[in-house]
This record gives sequence, structure tokens and C-alpha cells, in this order.
Amino acid sequence: MTVTDALPLLETRELCKQYLGNTALDGVCISARGGEVHAIVGANGAGKSTLMNILSGAIRPSGGSVMLEGQERAFDSPAEALSAGIACVYQELSLVPQLDVARNIFLGREPRSGRGTVDIRRLYEQTSALLDRFGLNVDPHAMTEALSVADQQLIELARALSMEPRVLILDEPTAVLSMAEKQNLFRIIRRLRDDGILVIYVSHFLGEVIEIADRVTVVRDGRLVGTHDARGMSVETLAEEITGDTGPQGAGAEPIAVSPDARALDIVLEEGGGRTELSINAGEILGIAGLGGSGRTAFARTLAGAGRRRARVHLSDGETSVSYTSVAKAIANGVVYLTEDRKSSGLFSSLSVTDNATASALKGFAALGLRRPRRERAAASELLDRLKVVAASPQMPITALSGGNQQKVMLARALLTRPRLLICDEPTRGVDIAAKLQIHRILRDLAHQGVAIILISSENEELLSLTDRLLIMQDGRLAGEIRTAETDESRLLVAISGSPKNGVPE
Repeated sequence: MTVTDALPLLETRELCKQYLGNTALDGVCISARGGEVHAIVGANGAGKSTLMNILSGAIRPSGGSVMLEGQERAFDSPAEALSAGIACVYQELSLVPQLDVARNIFLGREPRSGRGTVDIRRLYEQTSALLDRFGLNVDPHAMTEALSVADQQLIELARALSMEPRVLILDEPTAVLSMAEKQNLFRIIRRLRDDGILVIYVSHFLGEVIEIADRVTVVRDGRLVGTHDARGMSVETLAEEITGDTGPQGAGAEPIAVSPDARALDIVLEEGGGRTELSINAGEILGIAGLGGSGRTAFARTLAGAGRRRARVHLSDGETSVSYTSVAKAIANGVVYLTEDRKSSGLFSSLSVTDNATASALKGFAALGLRRPRRERAAASELLDRLKVVAASPQMPITALSGGNQQKVMLARALLTRPRLLICDEPTRGVDIAAKLQIHRILRDLAHQGVAIILISSENEELLSLTDRLLIMQDGRLAGEIRTAETDESRLLVAISGSPKNGVPE
């Protein structure tokens, strides 16, 4: 029996979810079969996260029903959904950093000895077998906090696969993966599909959606737009369905007001007896390209004062020179870092949208050493409006926003410090296509106003479309430089791969 002939494994019938003053889902009907990859796409706030949370048991719907193999199911918790065979791998990490890989994967389900204690030998044997089975190159004994975000994402996947689900929901699974890791993930997904597993694939990367999915369901403003065969679809057609608009996204918004600086910046990084030098012009977007694990994020964090204690950064604009060893001093000297991991190191989850936006610029709103909340709210509201942050109120909890809107709040925080050097680490990770284009426009506007920008991205297409120059990062060091106008994606891939003939200038 073919997938087309098979009965639905999972259905939603007139699914609704309402919050106070907001309808997140409005009568959504989806039908998905075992043995297919079914993609769910939509802009931030379209209802994708709400749909995933209902299917995985994290929240209850306000109306409608979820059908699993023809039977109506109502899950009161993720544990109930898991027991029914539905596992979800969220974009936001949920690992315990202080535990190693094996203990994270089997947390709460560790193999036991006859005496009831954890069978350590079997624990690591089962972990190694699981990782080998799916080609995940991670050491079972490695401490999770020492792993890259990309490797932690793979551990999240391994934990879900260890439960042998019938339905696997993947939320932005490739956002932090290198090209090789992404292709390995696709290999795993295809194997799961061939084994009869339903893979629900949620992603903003439309090209990869068309590549991996059998069918694509589009949601907009909480409603179903349609379900299509992925074969034969184009990125442009899919983007039009998502946005409901064929015009350029984000065009015509006012540029962000920042303090311009017309001078180039010379940067010297001293760390562990080594010395790294680079220069960036005012108004230039300088990209850092490299494979996952090449050291891009560690380098960026060190430039922003968040590296090892003995690391020191010297900054000169031709007239003045400063040195700093901390984040606070870096910000005071106009160097601001936008982190790649908003959940763990970017957001203050217990604070409001406004408080998150103003957290790095409180001195600018104070008078006589006292905070002026009215000034903070006014400045934050104006900037959040320009960034088109979708929030019922600036005073609502930051955790109530979608991932893309949380990312824009972090960008607002960086801009309120009026930076002269803005370091953006994966600034469009987990952001929908409309918001991504808007963030690209904002970065270009900032560059036009004299802000120097360092951009780190796992998307080579993004690097090639935004940057003036590209620095190649390999094994924690800068290995060369390429003029963006003189390269293309294939040449860039060769350059970052580290092959002997990588085309990187000596």
C-alpha cells in the first residue's frame, strides 16, 4: 500500500486555540500519513508553535480534536503524548548542561540493574548503539555544556529517537547545523519515513522544505491556507502563500536611528599567548564563514568581551584606543553581541518584552542614578514598532512571544545601546521569511548609517547576499579572506571545507 492510499496516522479536525484577546488557531484541519515527511510552514505568529504544542501535549486546544489512527486523543502532558508515540524535538534546547550525553538521552529512563541501580555499562552501550545507528558523531561521555549548539541539537534528536516514536515532530531542526550535519539529518529523516514513521517538519528554510518534504501545509494567521505536494513547488510560490503578498517584505519602514561613526575600526585580540588582528570599515558588513565547530561563535563572543578571562580586546578607530575584557566594558565602548542562543544566553525569561529590550541600555534612560520606566517604555515601544514585533502588549512576558519576535526583541536591545560595532551571531535563526528579509533590511540600513557589522551565519546564501567581505574560520582561527563579489556559493563551500585547494587567499 502506498503512502497516498494509506489512512491518516494523525489528523486535526477544526482545531482551535484561543488566548485572552487572541486566536492562535482557528479551525485548522490537517491530515498526515505514516511514511511521509509532512512540512508545516508559516510566518511567525501563524500558529505553527501552537499546533506543535497541542500535538505534543504541551497545551490543550480550546476546540476541535486530534485523531491518532482514527481515534480521538486528548493529551494532558507531553508524557501522555510520548506514551502514545508522539515525540517532539523543539528548536529551544531542553538538555541538562551538567550531565553527559548518555545521561541526557536516557534521563528518567536509564537501564537498571537487578538491584534497581543505574546500569552504567548498559547505559553507555545503548547510547553508543543509538548514536551509531543514526550516524550521530557525538561522544556518549561528553559533557553537554561543552558541546556546540549544533551537537546539542543532535542530542535532542537522539533522545527523541530513543523513544521509538510513530510521529516525530521536528521544530527548525537545521537552524544550527552545518551542511554536512543537515544532509545527515535528511538521511535519518528519509530512513524514518521509509520505516513508516510520520515526520512533521517545521522550518522557515523553504528550499530545504521542498527538498525533504512529501507534502507541505501552509498556515497563516491561525488558519489553514492549504496542503500541497512538495514536488514541483518553488520557493517563490511557497513564500507567496506564507505571506499572502507578492511584494517585497519590510520595504518602506523607517531606518533605525543610531549614532554614526565614520572611522574604520582596527581590532586586536590577545588570547592565550596568541594574537589575532582584523580591520572593519565603518558601514561594512563583514561575514565570518565556517563549518559547525570551526570556532565562529567562540571568536565572536571573545570579541564582545564574553570569552575567557585572560582574553583582551584592543579597539582603535585611528583617534582613540581602548581595551576591554568584559561584556560591560565592550558595550560601553560600542561593541554589542547578538547571541545565537536566545533561550540560554539571550533572553531574561522572567521579564517583560520592554525590560528585555532595554536591559543593555538602562544607563541611557536613568536620571540621577534612578531608572525612568516611562522613558524606557517609550524608547522600547518606538523601536519595537519599527521592528514590527508582534506582541499584545510591551509589558507581556517575553516567553509569550514567538521565536522570531523574541529574536527581534534581542535585536532591539542591541540597537538601543547605539553600537558602532554590532556582532550578529545567526541573527535570523528560527525567523520566518518575512521577518528574515526585514532583519536583512535593518542590517543594511545600519551599515548605511556607519555601523560596522560582523555577521556569522550558517546560511551561505545569507552571507553572500549581505556581506562585503568574508573571513574564513577553520579550527578556531581565521584562515583567509574572500571578497564576496568575487565568489559564489560553490567556491565558498570549498573554502570553508578546509581542502588544500580552497581558494582562500594566502
